[in-house]
Amino acid sequence: MDKPSRVLLVVPAIATLAMLAVWATRWGAADYLASEATTEMNTWVATRSTPGIDTWMWVREDLRRAERWAPFDPQPAELLGALHLQRSGRAEFPEVALEHLTRALELRPSSTFTWGNVAEARYRLGMTGRDFERILVMAQRLGPQEPETQRLLAELGLAMWDEVGDEAKNAVRAALAAGMKRNPLEILQISERRGKLLIACSQVPGDRRLRETKWVGVCNQITFPGPEK
Repeated sequence: MDKPSRVLLVVPAIATLAMLAVWATRWGAADYLASEATTEMNTWVATRSTPGIDTWMWVREDLRRAERWAPFDPQPAELLGALHLQRSGRAEFPEVALEHLTRALELRPSSTFTWGNVAEARYRLGMTGRDFERILVMAQRLGPQEPETQRLLAELGLAMWDEVGDEAKNAVRAALAAGMKRNPLEILQISERRGKLLIACSQVPGDRRLRETKWVGVCNQITFPGPEK
């Protein structure tokens, strides 16, 4: 092969390698930013605290940068959705969250956490029709043993219990049963707050962890109410 021909082959190869190197650098930087944002957001959950606006803004800006640098990575979009759900003081934030979460689902439709967050965003927006029920069912199907899925289905499913159909009710019942095995006090508290304690109370009699708690008496009173006085 003569020299001009070799040059014609080598130059495009070098250009391709350079482009791949740039993309790899961007993906690496995006992954780092998303990881740092995840760590920061997890501290808010662990301490049950609300970040100051400055902290929230820098996390959002880092995630936006990560999304630009790695447009086909679902993690930045998912985190941006969760971030906007976390700060509920602005009426438009659930809409922004839903946009990001929808994008994340397009990139990774198997994520139970994304489906759960989509359900929460739609609930806040009052979008609780058949699609909402389908999303609850999908979240339960993909993550039946995930604590966050169980918690979310308890909150949202019981809040909409009187409105949803049988398939969604079955998904919520399954989440409640799994949640009661994992952390019965949490599920009972959610059920009481949502005014649907009877559904969770069916699991109480056989749970040794609850024998010395108020819940035995509370659930007995609900299940077998005494005569009216």
